[in-house]
Amino acid sequence: MTLEELNQFFESHKYIEWQEDTDAMLFRNGNLAWYQEEAQRATRVTMGKLKEITPDQLLQHINRGLDVECITRITGYFAKTRSFNPGKLAELKDRNRQEV
Repeated sequence: MTLEELNQFFESHKYIEWQEDTDAMLFRNGNLAWYQEEAQRATRVTMGKLKEITPDQLLQHINRGLDVECITRITGYFAKTRSFNPGKLAELKDRNRQEV
């Protein structure tokens, strides 16, 4: 990835926080709870590796498969939980789950 591609990456992903280290860069996705749980959590990518990967690969590396859409089945239909209001999220959390 070139410096120009990296700058475009930051412009299009403003929720990605970054910090430069001596021989690497540290990245955090501000939208993911995994990074918010501990202030020192970050994904470290060395400068050499950063030159080899594409912006899409960098995003996948930062998200670590954590940026997934949660879907639940309620009364016969599927709904994305990302669009739930706080009350509906609390109801989902309190729901009893039964193994079949």
